[in-house]
Amino acid sequence: MKKPVELILPDIENPIFIEGYPGIGLVGHIAANFLTKELKMEPIGYVESSFLPPVSIILEGKPNPPLRFYKKDNIIVAVADIYIPPTLVNEIAREITTYLKRNNAEKVISLGGMGIGLFKEHMDVWGIGGSEEENKDLENLGVKILKYGSIMGMSGKLLWEASKEKLKAYALLGETFGDRPDPRAAANIIEILKKLVPIGVSTEPLLKEAQMIEEQLRRMHEQMESARRRAEKEYERVYL
Repeated sequence: MKKPVELILPDIENPIFIEGYPGIGLVGHIAANFLTKELKMEPIGYVESSFLPPVSIILEGKPNPPLRFYKKDNIIVAVADIYIPPTLVNEIAREITTYLKRNNAEKVISLGGMGIGLFKEHMDVWGIGGSEEENKDLENLGVKILKYGSIMGMSGKLLWEASKEKLKAYALLGETFGDRPDPRAAANIIEILKKLVPIGVSTEPLLKEAQMIEEQLRRMHEQMESARRRAEKEYERVYL
């Protein structure tokens, strides 16, 4: 019987696996795509399944599968350009964990967002490890440990599957308002990731993108507030 999910992915010894599928604020998605570009990673594989939506992602004039793997040295980054049905997430996470166990993965790291519904001057990074040892690693990096709650989607499922197999697993969650793409939160988790993984990237481009988005939101807010005040004055003129 054919499995519902197949990984088209060559064996890489002792990989460091980084997952950044879409989620709250698209934080993991933004971070993963940023890493593939800044590190000039090469595409090495994809997820095959008849249960995935029938779609081709066009990148630089070429068709690509929506769920892809990129590599540089022993670092693998998993990117998804679509939201995945929950039942399929389970299958993909199990297949990835089987692959990582077979290849003696060094670390498994999921990147995502934590919606807090407000803006703060300093947005924190939360995290959870697959064991107390990994939690201590994160605490030493200044990450706030998630004591209670839930992690949905691929990040939560992969953390659980990897921890069951005694792989060194982490989930990093950048605080985000949650209602828009958040490159600043992505930059925050990459700064922590750089302390876990030997990568040299500057998050300055993400911070500049965040400033542009925040400036657009500020102007929109000012326009809405101005329109509200004009409407109030018009109401007073007509009815008072």
